[in-house]
Amino acid sequence: MTIDDGRDEGCVAPPGLSSTEVVAAADGEIDEQARAHLQECPHCAARVQQMRQIQSRLRRQLYRLFCPKTDLLVDYCQGLLDPYQRTVITHHLATCPCCAGEVALMESGQRHAPSSPTRCRTRRRP
Repeated sequence: MTIDDGRDEGCVAPPGLSSTEVVAAADGEIDEQARAHLQECPHCAARVQQMRQIQSRLRRQLYRLFCPKTDLLVDYCQGLLDPYQRTVITHHLATCPCCAGEVALMESGQRHAPSSPTRCRTRRRP
């Protein structure tokens, strides 16, 4: 038995989408043929919607699983990291929209807080 066995069960316009096509559709990476199929077949459209829900739950559960802790990002903003740590965080921020957004939020919060004793900055402290 393969992962795509039974993919045509319930499909109103066989062949149904493969598991790979369902994931691609959920990610918005779909070709015109698959898009046309989804418009015609409520069963396959429901499979795509179910995949989106699974992906959403996974993102919530695994959010920042491999990211630095917030305290380390705060230290980054305040220029408190040694050069090696700073380089590691800088490279991470270039590829992680979650952490980059968190740093941007900290930076904007520091700019808008008039009585804040420290300003979030992205350069190393002298």
